Amino acid sequence: MNMKNLKYILAIILALSIGAVAVTARVDDSTNAPVKPYPLNTCLVCGMELGSMGKPYVFVYKDQEIKVCDKSEQADFDKDPDKYMKKLADD
Repeated sequence: MNMKNLKYILAIILALSIGAVAVTARVDDSTNAPVKPYPLNTCLVCGMELGSMGKPYVFVYKDQEIKVCDKSEQADFDKDPDKYMKKLADD
């Protein structure tokens, strides 16, 4: 591999690294406010350990990241979000 190719590869790696860092700073698109990370290791709706049934479903509600076992549980959350937000505040 010559020096020109090596510089090109390093430039691509650097660009991808910068892009990865930019993605980690999450913002709620509806308010442009920083998203508070989800503090629990359990599903907010059913209480099961997150990841025990596969990858958790993640969404944002009022600048708060919410994690549930799967997308169907977001519908339960949406029926009474205050109930679940209180549960989050109590923990």
